[in-house]
Amino acid sequence: MNRWDKLYIGIVVLLSICSYIPIIFSSNLYKNAEKEVVVQYKNDEILRKKLSENGTYTVKGSLGEVEIEIKDGSVRVEKENSPYHLCSIQGWVNKVNQPIICLPNEVIVQIEALKEDENGVDVVIQ
Repeated sequence: MNRWDKLYIGIVVLLSICSYIPIIFSSNLYKNAEKEVVVQYKNDEILRKKLSENGTYTVKGSLGEVEIEIKDGSVRVEKENSPYHLCSIQGWVNKVNQPIICLPNEVIVQIEALKEDENGVDVVIQ
């Protein structure tokens, strides 16, 4: 191993470490913001609830009803009709950038932050 190989390995390691900075920043960006659960069916919003409101809600999916549970600042798909039940297996989600996607039912459950800047402009862009 010559000097250039060591330099190349050092640069690769440095770039790998630097690639985690945006991930850490984005996970802490909406940490204290008020959050809402948004449920979409075929790209149409059918339910919007605050993440702080505990409850169980039933929405219509392509294969039947989908039960969504909000509890203690997290959301999950409790019951659904699909061949492998992948939506319910995914479990609890409490981060903004972590959606639950039920492809057989065409239902998307995601968390959005309600953080506004000083001008009243919403910083969440879709």
